[in-house]
Amino acid sequence: MLRVIGVLLLVAGSVGTGWSIKEKWKAGLEVLYQMRQILEMFQNEIAYSRASLPEACSRIGARVEEPYRGAFISIREEMLANRGLPFDTIWKEEMKKCLEKLPAAGEDKRVFLDFGSCIGYMDGEMQAEAVEQYVHKLNISIERMEKDMWNKYKVIMSLSIMGGLMLAIMLL
Repeated sequence: MLRVIGVLLLVAGSVGTGWSIKEKWKAGLEVLYQMRQILEMFQNEIAYSRASLPEACSRIGARVEEPYRGAFISIREEMLANRGLPFDTIWKEEMKKCLEKLPAAGEDKRVFLDFGSCIGYMDGEMQAEAVEQYVHKLNISIERMEKDMWNKYKVIMSLSIMGGLMLAIMLL
C-alpha cells in the first residue's frame, strides 16, 4: 500500500515539475506582453499627446502595475531633479532594477533596456518611429515564443510524465 502511494506521489511530483516549467515560460511571455504594452504607451504619449518625457513617465506609471509603476515614478522624479543625467542612463538604471524581479529572456531584457537610448534626443515623429522599431522587435520575440511554447510544453510534459513513470517502475 505504501509503495503505491509513493509511486503516485512520485508521478504527481514529476508532472508538477513539468507544470511549473510551463508556468515559468508563460510568465516570461506575459512579461513580453507588458513590455510591448509599455512601449506602445510611450509611442502614444509621444506621437499623440506630445507629452514631455517626465510627463509621459508619470502618465504611464499611473496605468501600469508594479514593479513598473515604481520604476516610472523613479524615472520621473530623477528627471525632474535635473541632475544632468541623460534619459537613457536613468532608464537603464531603473528598469534594470525592475527587470531583476521578472522572468524574461536576456535578449528581450536587453532590447527593453536599450529602448532608452532611442528616445529623448529627436523630434516627436522620429521618436515615435524609433519606438515602433522596438515594438516590432518585441513582437518578433513574442511570436517566436508563442510558436515555440506549445511544442516545448508538449515535450516537457511528456518527458516529465514518462520520467515519473520510469522511476515508479524502477522503484516497484
